[in-house]
Amino acid sequence: MKFSTLSPALLGISLLVSGSLLSHASHASVSITKGKTAIPHGNAISNEDLTIQNDQLAFAIAVDSAPPWGVARGCIVDIANVKEDGTLSNDRVAFADFIPNNWSSWPNTYTKIDILKDTAQEAVVNIKRDFGETEISTTYSLSEGSDLIHVETTMTNKGDSDIDALSGYTLWPDSGYKFAVPRSHTTEKSSENVWLSDRFVGYDEEWAVALHAPYMRETKNQSRDLYAAHTLSPSQSMTFSGDYQVLPRGNLAPVVSAEIKRKALKSGTIAAHVSTQEGQAVEQAAIVVSQNGVPYMWAMGNGKNVDFTLPVGDYEVYATGKQHSDSKTRLITVEENVTQKLSFDALRAPGKISLNITDAKSQQPIDAKIKIEQGNQPLIEYLGARAFFTDLDNIGNAVFGLAPGEYELSVSHGAGFNAKSTLISASVNANETTTLASVIDVKTYPTKYGWYAGDLHHHADVLEGSTNPTNLVRSQLAAGLNVLFVSDHDSTKNNDTIQTLADARNVPFIPSIEVSPSWGHFNAFPIDSGAQLTVDPGVDDIHSIIEDVRRMGATVIASNHPYIPYGYLSSLDKGTAPGGFNPSIDLFELNAVVNNEPTINKAHQFWNEGLPYYFTAGSDTHDVLNQTSGLNRLFVYTGSKPTAKAFAQAAKDGHSYVSFGPVIYPKNVMFGDTLKLAKAQARTITFDLVAVNGLKSVQLIGSDSAATATNTQSAGNSVVLEDKTLTGDHDSVSFEVPQVSGWAALVVEDNEGRKAYTNPIWLELVDESQF
Repeated sequence: MKFSTLSPALLGISLLVSGSLLSHASHASVSITKGKTAIPHGNAISNEDLTIQNDQLAFAIAVDSAPPWGVARGCIVDIANVKEDGTLSNDRVAFADFIPNNWSSWPNTYTKIDILKDTAQEAVVNIKRDFGETEISTTYSLSEGSDLIHVETTMTNKGDSDIDALSGYTLWPDSGYKFAVPRSHTTEKSSENVWLSDRFVGYDEEWAVALHAPYMRETKNQSRDLYAAHTLSPSQSMTFSGDYQVLPRGNLAPVVSAEIKRKALKSGTIAAHVSTQEGQAVEQAAIVVSQNGVPYMWAMGNGKNVDFTLPVGDYEVYATGKQHSDSKTRLITVEENVTQKLSFDALRAPGKISLNITDAKSQQPIDAKIKIEQGNQPLIEYLGARAFFTDLDNIGNAVFGLAPGEYELSVSHGAGFNAKSTLISASVNANETTTLASVIDVKTYPTKYGWYAGDLHHHADVLEGSTNPTNLVRSQLAAGLNVLFVSDHDSTKNNDTIQTLADARNVPFIPSIEVSPSWGHFNAFPIDSGAQLTVDPGVDDIHSIIEDVRRMGATVIASNHPYIPYGYLSSLDKGTAPGGFNPSIDLFELNAVVNNEPTINKAHQFWNEGLPYYFTAGSDTHDVLNQTSGLNRLFVYTGSKPTAKAFAQAAKDGHSYVSFGPVIYPKNVMFGDTLKLAKAQARTITFDLVAVNGLKSVQLIGSDSAATATNTQSAGNSVVLEDKTLTGDHDSVSFEVPQVSGWAALVVEDNEGRKAYTNPIWLELVDESQF
């Protein structure tokens, strides 16, 4: 049977289907189902989408549904494991697909899907898409009883020029944890990788999805992208193959078994017995295996027994369990077809810490983050956390379980901005609670001077985000942020929940959305309660997107990380941003984890032309337990506690600065305002500066027009007008501004190299003859 389907929003996408579509064999067999996926919380919601299933797993292909991040239709958007009761788990992935060239924008005009085989024994689906001048043909195969989705992709250059690309499969879990490709470094060249394997695993206690990628030569994004660099001449093709392995438990033993089979490796077996000192079973007993100190895999047990297979070789192993102490590490040699028995019988049961944290000056409880700096930090992350937060209701108090042992904990509130972190020592005993107290010496309180700080690029638990709304609020308050903010990819689902949490703490909340086409990401804020995105970021242009988010209530539209490969300004330079440039964008982001120099230079160019495109700031945090909220932040002047609209309007007006540490208090002129000047009448601007890490320097920079007036060499789109060396953690500085029309701004640096970048003060030289 064959049919063709065209969606009005997807002109140019066709679907060709052959075989027995909608087979209804039992799930012990393989089936292909057309329509909205049965995978709970799945993103394949269209009547044209395909779900392929057997008794081990199910995965859904977005035929008509919009994939995340604006990529082309025809990719996997949902994967589920089959649970013990035969039902499907929740969706485990945000996205799994072949990436043609390192997350660059995806120019696409067609998607063709052909079901090549649909039997009870096997399903085979081919997907052809274009990527500019290349054709990407991917075949997905699932066999009866298999936990492997086999993938094979051929990339063909249809153009007239060579194509240099970084290509390969990707796996982006939408929850849980990540175990990167294990690697070490050569002794001779420490920069060279020695891969111990070629697989990435996303996992949690009740599931795991592994990407096996035998072609891989390098990794990106915590190994979620496994790539090979290559060049395609005209008409040349290159084929990649791999497997997505889907498991019902966060256990890497089946992953290694599949690897042994795939590579035909010689192997032996480990049979381990694990118990506590008292002879009790260990909750979630596990054996962790390393090679030359590099974690390689772990195996989970049933009761006191942990049995698994390893390739022949030398390893280090130890036993552990949920919040239990680790055993001593043993050196073992695995021999071919030999079963080696090991016993670990000295693990200690969990203990607890109860910690109360206060502000040294006010002696009031304070929100804080607690991190393990030294002590037991479980490799298997669902066996124990490495970071904790104080409660939202019981402010300043945190109670959490740890494995017995000695610890050094860092306790922080506004670390690097408002205060330094404090280190405390702790001894944890089995089955006991250790009570501790910590005091934070807060150096500065920006809200007393009308300044409110926000991390204006922060994710919760949509797509690859793994932070639930409660932890998002805990983390942002612990970071010393004065407004709460969330910007999930193409979603507002967490906005109302976080608003409720913010109201309970009487903290302003700025609801946002990160609209995420493949050619640029945009934060729009504040978003009205209940507002939903109606455009399709995968096919609609910049003008439609901006019109839609304005309809949703947005005062501000910010271009996030504009110069990364899929950033908006990068795509404009390459001519791949549909609709070109829209001048109604308000802000350009200085991102915490990318090179911001091109964005800074571009902003200075805009300012030289008198265009008020201002800075915003965001950490792009997805996982608050392993990343830092407020790593950089936007300080906005509103005078008093702002509403969401007032905060957004002040940011739009440039009454703000970006900081990675230093805090700035203008005394007689505000960033974003205009300072009128008259010839021969000197004007001085003054600022109070604070840096908890110690002040190093401050620069007054200005427009290139000031170079001649100040006899200073212009560098690019700006000039350093004055450079002052500073000492101490507080200082007051003054500058005379040049008597030219243009702009002036500050760059402040602390002793750890962290900087603050202000928005401009506009300078207007008045012609006195008019008076």
